[in-house]
Order: sequence, then structure tokens, then C-alpha cells
Amino acid sequence: MRHVLVVAPQCASMERLTRLEEAAADLFAVLSDVSVGACRPGLPPGSSALVTGDGLTSAEITATVHTAAAYAAEHGAVLVLAFLGHGFVPGQAATLHFMGADSVEDVRHGSVNVSELLTRALDHPGIPGVLGIIDTCHAAGALPAAQDLTAGTRLGQSRLSLLMGSSLSQAAVDLAFSRGLTTLLRRGLLTAGRKLTLADLGHALRRELVGQNITAFDYAGAASEPLWIARNASARMALLGGLTGPLAHEELTESLGRVDPPVPVPTPGASLQSVLQCRKDVLGRAPSEERDRAVRALDGAIIAIHTVTFIRGWIGGKLTTEAMRHALHTMLAADRRVPGASVSITDVGIIDELAFNHPESETDGLRSIARFVALLGQACGMSLDDPALEDWGQRIEAPALVNDARRHAATRTDGQRMGLVVSLHASLAGEWPETLDAWLLMDGALLEHEQFTNGSADRRGAEDAVERAVLWADEHARTLKLPLKRLDIAIPSSLLLEWRPEEAGAALLLGVRFDVRLHWSNRLNPDAVLRSIEGTLAERWETISECGDGAPVDWLAHEELADPQTLRSQLRNGRYARGIGLTQHPGTDARLMETLLAYTPVLLWPHTAGGFPKERHGCLEASWWAMPGVLTRAYRNRWRGEEAGDLADLRAVWDDQDWLRFCRHFRSTPPPAPTADEGTA
Repeated sequence: MRHVLVVAPQCASMERLTRLEEAAADLFAVLSDVSVGACRPGLPPGSSALVTGDGLTSAEITATVHTAAAYAAEHGAVLVLAFLGHGFVPGQAATLHFMGADSVEDVRHGSVNVSELLTRALDHPGIPGVLGIIDTCHAAGALPAAQDLTAGTRLGQSRLSLLMGSSLSQAAVDLAFSRGLTTLLRRGLLTAGRKLTLADLGHALRRELVGQNITAFDYAGAASEPLWIARNASARMALLGGLTGPLAHEELTESLGRVDPPVPVPTPGASLQSVLQCRKDVLGRAPSEERDRAVRALDGAIIAIHTVTFIRGWIGGKLTTEAMRHALHTMLAADRRVPGASVSITDVGIIDELAFNHPESETDGLRSIARFVALLGQACGMSLDDPALEDWGQRIEAPALVNDARRHAATRTDGQRMGLVVSLHASLAGEWPETLDAWLLMDGALLEHEQFTNGSADRRGAEDAVERAVLWADEHARTLKLPLKRLDIAIPSSLLLEWRPEEAGAALLLGVRFDVRLHWSNRLNPDAVLRSIEGTLAERWETISECGDGAPVDWLAHEELADPQTLRSQLRNGRYARGIGLTQHPGTDARLMETLLAYTPVLLWPHTAGGFPKERHGCLEASWWAMPGVLTRAYRNRWRGEEAGDLADLRAVWDDQDWLRFCRHFRSTPPPAPTADEGTA
């Protein structure tokens, strides 16, 4: 999450900056644009995060920035601070002082010490980083001293990145830096990646702004990734405006460059005709391995163009990001594949990934593309009997694969209709319960309910009861001629720490047969405190589910959990409003699990002695969109002795919207009394 605050005061004792309000408003707009800067307002509701104009005193500026820092800390957000206006460096000092309405040049009293303000913002617990944009005279004076960055409560853990429009001894001219930056962010950079960094923009602005020494500074702290300033509009246009993506461009550049003589590379927005002409030119070269590779790359681009064009024309306004995410996840899960680290959830991005990053066992990505398109159409409510689908299959010269994909999609849909929920909420004081409840769901609605006894009231008895519940559910599913693939298990806090139900099963592990998901059983019979924050929990799930960039998780180390009273206070204050991840296993601390789960619908923790330090978090960033199913696939890979990656070391409670809805339904509709059944004991 990112917050932005733009401060641009007029100073009564200095020349009026006629373009100040305009420059500040434009910069704020581009940083707030969800497709560019992707920042949320940096002040609480009711206050504008664009603070500009006359009468804004230095004291008010300082107080506003402190409020923004506290607000960012509360939400675990990176804080983007922009200062536009007059500034001075007093005497022989090297510290920038920002001027409010009441400031006088060279008089420190009544001005704002920018480096001190940045340091104090950086020192807030909960802020992962501060990004400063300074457009004043002597802007480089905003740089804090090294000893200040490494001191304080954070001990230098947070990241500070600064982009400054002038050197220490230089005057700024007509807000050219901030205006040029805004233009550049709107336009993007063709030579940069998907996100624009300090280095990208610093180099570009130095070329465009003659006479101002643009200065960039980056203090990494404990951060593994640099702070980005904005999403690259040029890269986005290449994905959304063109019909081929970055992997296609990369492979075309590489392969066409190796043909003798080299062939010009079609641009990302090239038309189908130009790509076909390029293919014709390549086929005119002498036969070689290089020529064959180039032809394969061009064929992939042609398939991608046909497919994206078809998706947009066939599905049209029904196409959604959620549908694309669901279809891709379903397709990869069926093939036991883990999503690529950089796949973009757009039609172009996904087809690019499938066409140019397919398994070695496939000569091309046609099978995966056909399955994805069929699943996507199904998710968007399209008929798989539509003749348009057959026409598309003919255009990509894969009619049989498209027909196979239709049947595959129908089968996968049937496999998602049935679900079994097993709960241990009858547990007393967190021990193994004497009775387990089971509900069979069809299309999300309650079909049957049964109870299964755990005569020995221990783990073995509970696992036996779960297996009997599975047999009971299988009987019903077979009667309906539908497969049962999903198993949700609700577990009390203490048992979450010691039991891995996906590894239960006498003949076959439950996790091999089912997509097993863990839930917190206390939500089925919550106390008054849990009930009072149910609405907030649902809102937090919405925030988590809408995250389109990275993993919305606040990671807590052992020392941050040491004081239960402090932790509870931070949770009550709303400091951790996303998913929560633990870098170490909680041991046997069930009380800690209860405390955390009361405030988050998603809790992650490692089940290995080595823990889950920061350098391992990248796997979750790349695979978040496929959670939690990707965990089951990672577990299966490990059981088979295959490469499983870091994800296989994580456990997760995943109380999503469907589970929260089920819990509400459970409380409002008491289950029927148990009846005699051969599956019970």
C-alpha cells in the first residue's frame, strides 16, 4: 500500500510562484492515479492530501506531515511525500529549510527542517519506506545525515528514497522539475521496466531538464526491493494497446537477431499483417536452427494476436480481472504448475505467459492457451458451444485442442460444484473434540449435515472421523455423479499449530485427493468481541482480495510478538489491517494465534525451524494471486520429491469471503439434529 501527501505552500515574504498550485495538483493527480502512482490519499478521511495555497504556516506543515506519517504507519503503507515551493539553506549549513506562509529566508525559526521531518517520518514503526520528491531551491539539502538514518526506534530498518530537483547550491526554476516529472510519469519510459525507479527517472529528467542538477538518493535500510515511484505507462500501453507482451518481444528480439542476416523486430503494437510479413521474410532465409527458432517465435506472436483479439471480441464487456485470475489458476492447478513470477493479469499478459513460457514437454503453448480461453469464457458466462470458439480454433490451427479444452472446462466446472466442510469447533479448551461436524455443499448451498464421533478424543480418532466424513460425502457425490475435490477444515488455535490435516489419510494423503484449506473454527461460534469486529474483518478481506500488486501481508518477527499487551494494543489501533505473516513458528502459543486471528482473515506461518525470513518472501509476492491453492500444489510437489520452493514451508489460515459467509449462515441456521448413519460411530 502507498500513501501520498503533496505540500505546496505560498510564502508571503517571497516571490509568488504562479504555477505552484497547478504543478502540485497535477503531481498529486498522477501519483494518485491507480494506473500510474497507485497511491491512496495520505491523510485520514475528511482531510485533503493535496495541501497548497496561501496561509499554510510552517507549524501546520510539520503537523500535517506528522499526521500523514502516523496514518501511513497505521496502514503499513509506504509514504510518498512531495514538497513544492520555496526553500533555503541557512548560512554555511547544508540543511534544506522549507518555507511556509510565515517563513523568512535564512531564518530557521518559522521554517521546516526537511531532513529532520523525513527522518521522523521514517522512524515511525509500521512504515516500510518513505519516498520524497523535493522541488525547491537547494533541494539536495533535504538529505538526512547518515547517523540520523541509522538511529531511532527503527534503527535504520526503513527505506528512504529521495528525488530532488536541484543541487545544494542551486536555485530551482519555475517548478520545472515537478512539472517535468509529472509529464514523464504520464508518458512513461520505453527503455524502463514496468515500474519506474529513482534511477530510471533521474536519468530521464537529467536529459530533459537542462540547467538543473537532478539528484537521487536511496538508503536501502533492511528493504530487499527498491521503492518505485510509478507504474511505467509505456510498459502498460505496450501490454494493453498492443496484442503481444514483453516475453514475445524478448523472444522475437533474440531469435530474429540471430537470423542471417538479422530481421527487424515487429513492435509490441504491430499488426497481424506486419508479423505475417516478417514470418514470410524469415522463411526466405536459408534453412537453419536459428531460422526455425525465429519462425516458432513469430508463430507464437501470431497465435497471441489472434487469441487476444478473439477474447476481446467474444467476451467483451464481461471480461474481468477476477475471471482471468480464476481461469488461469484453475488451468495451472490442473497441470500442477506454479504461476510464473512476473505474469501480468491482463489478457495480453496471460497469453504472453502461456505462449512463451510453456513447459518443456509442450512444443508450443497452444494446449494451455486453449484451456485458458475455454475456462475464461466459462467464468464470464459464455457458452462453450458458441461457433465463435470453433472459428478461433481454426484460425490458430488447433481445432482439436480447442474441442479438448471445451470438454476439460466442463469437467473442471463439475469438480468445483461440490465441497466438504469438516469442523472441530466442538473442541473444549482447544483439545481434540469428541465430535466433528461435517457439511456437504453444492454450488455453495448446504446439501447435507452429519456428525462423526471421535471416540478416543485424540488426533488419531479425529483423523479417522475426517476419513469417515469423506466417505460419507463421497457417497452423496457419486449419487449426484459429481466429483468431490474441495475439503475445508476448521480447527481451533492450539490444534492449528500441531496438526497438518492434509497429511492425514490411511491409504492416500487427503492433500493428494483434495484441495485442503484451513480455517479458524472460533468463527463458527464467536464470542462478543469477535462478533463486534466481524464487519471490519470482512472489509479487510476485501482489501486483501483486491490487491493487484505483491502480497498484502504484514510480516511480524519474534521480537514484535514478545509483548502481548503491546501487540494487542497495535491490533486494536488498526496497525495491521491486512494479512499477517509470522517469520517464526509460534511454538505452542495458541493464545498468540487467537489474538492474531481475531483481527485478520489471513494468517501465515512457517512450519520449519529455519523460519521464513525476509529473503524468502518473494515467492509469496509472485504467487499471491494463486493463493491458497498454490500451497497445496507446493505440498504435493514436496511429497513427490519434486522441487517445491519456499511456499511448501508455509501454513495458512484462509478465512475468505466464502468462509465468512458460511460462518454467518451456520450461526443463523442451526444444523439439524444428527441422525443414525452408517458413517458415524
